[in-house]
Amino acid sequence: MREELNIFLGSEEFFVFIFSCIMLFVFLLRWYRPLIKAWPKEKNKTAKVILGWLPVFFAVSMYVFLSFFASFDVVDSYLYKIFYVVLGYSWIFTGLLLMSVCFGIIWNDDVLHLGNKAALPVIIGAFISLSAIYAGANTGDGPGWWCVLFAGAFGLVSWAVLGIILHLFTDIFERITIERNVGCGIRFGIYLVLCGAILGYACSGDWTSFSKTAEEFLIGWPVLPLTFVMILIELYYKNFGSRKGMV
Repeated sequence: MREELNIFLGSEEFFVFIFSCIMLFVFLLRWYRPLIKAWPKEKNKTAKVILGWLPVFFAVSMYVFLSFFASFDVVDSYLYKIFYVVLGYSWIFTGLLLMSVCFGIIWNDDVLHLGNKAALPVIIGAFISLSAIYAGANTGDGPGWWCVLFAGAFGLVSWAVLGIILHLFTDIFERITIERNVGCGIRFGIYLVLCGAILGYACSGDWTSFSKTAEEFLIGWPVLPLTFVMILIELYYKNFGSRKGMV
């Protein structure tokens, strides 16, 4: 263990770890401070409990996942499992920031400050789907942390682009943030989880090369018909659901 630690301290992973720790601190501060400061305490109590446990769920589930499915040099190393868990928080934080920019849905503003119940399942779905993509990118043997981020980047970009395409046809973001359509939020949250599972699987596998990773990512093509079906469902609810009292 001491020899492994000395090697780690002299490697590029150490500097990545330091940067990830800074990102982790910023993420936890921005995640938990609104939960603590939200007033009154009784307001959005269920949302506070769920949001409070999401980062804990990520740490535990990711550590267990890395113990069985990560690269051979990570599976038996406590040090590197901690490294990839901390790096994963940077991944989640980046994904949530991307969601706030591309989707216009912000975890603290929409759920806590505005009390938007439609946004809560979206945040939960986004958190789980981002975790699934990161977990998939960690699956299989690889030469280093950079191949995890490279493979996962395909999933993350696709995740954001598909969400934007869905919105262009259905105005789903406005229906969640402005109309506060809870049913719409639940459906979108479920879609994000399914989307994350498919994209995570597409990011998985042993590392061979940059071009091969891009080629292997195409196995995630089922996310396209999933998005098409979701568009049809949301168009139906948008155009006909309100007339029948449906959400």
